Amino acid sequence: MVFAVQCPNPSCKKYQLVEEHDRGKVVNCLLCKAAIRVGGGNPAAPQPPASKPRQP
Repeated sequence: MVFAVQCPNPSCKKYQLVEEHDRGKVVNCLLCKAAIRVGGGNPAAPQPPASKPRQP
């Protein structure tokens, strides 16, 4: 399985595809050669916004 990672270099910020076996490793950006740490696990699911209690 492949997934996208974003370059942390503020002047680059390009995305590239990495393989599943690269999780937990550091890869280099194909354009600017900056080091990209590939996350090791499933990304955290976005949390729904907290609802406000209804006023009677």
